[in-house]
Amino acid sequence: MTYFKKLIEEKDKSILFYHKKKDIKALEIVLSELNKEHTALKENLNEVIYLLTLIDKHPIKTTEKQEELPSKHQKEIEKWLQSLKDLFEGFHNTSTEDLDKEEVDFIKLEKTKLLDEKKNLEHQLKYINNIISKTTVLLTDVRNEFCKKITKGYDIVAVSKKLAEKYGDKVVGTYISGRKEIILFLEKTFKISKIRSKELIDLLEKSNTINFKIDIPENDVFYYYKDYGFADEFVPIIGAWHINV
Repeated sequence: MTYFKKLIEEKDKSILFYHKKKDIKALEIVLSELNKEHTALKENLNEVIYLLTLIDKHPIKTTEKQEELPSKHQKEIEKWLQSLKDLFEGFHNTSTEDLDKEEVDFIKLEKTKLLDEKKNLEHQLKYINNIISKTTVLLTDVRNEFCKKITKGYDIVAVSKKLAEKYGDKVVGTYISGRKEIILFLEKTFKISKIRSKELIDLLEKSNTINFKIDIPENDVFYYYKDYGFADEFVPIIGAWHINV
């Protein structure tokens, strides 16, 4: 069994297990790991496409398809692609007539491998997208259950509507002041403790029901950092908590 198939099977078992246990934290970790794997796959696919584009200037046919090999670990693929980069960029800057037989044979072999890897990566991305979607759905389900437990019956969408009724689409201010205001509102609205209210706002933020965005001025603004004694570009902390209903 290939590395990728093992990965998908293990993740699939994990998300079903953690969903059954209603373990939000564990599901969040699995989703984070899957997103990192997705990023690595996407980056490798982009690199494969780049290498194939470099070599397309040479009318060199690929070799016969080799026997299919097991999928490699991401790190192995990255190392292989990196080893080809300088060579293929060199070949791209060389005319086809100036390539010797060994170089042509090398291009034939590696181009065949790259085309096979492109197909594998596209296939893997399809499967990992599916399991990310599945994990997201199960995580949302568990978060909603936890939200209902805290608020005694309100799911995440219902809580966000309560916030929108009070504030509209945003709470203007700093990250900290806006957060404190929302926590106080949740505490009073659902008659819960400050601890529970803090858990609820964390849940809303992780679910992207609310998110803080800073206001970056159009003109270049510089502030003086007294603690460090030098001027540096400063991103202001003023912004707004946006409520996504």
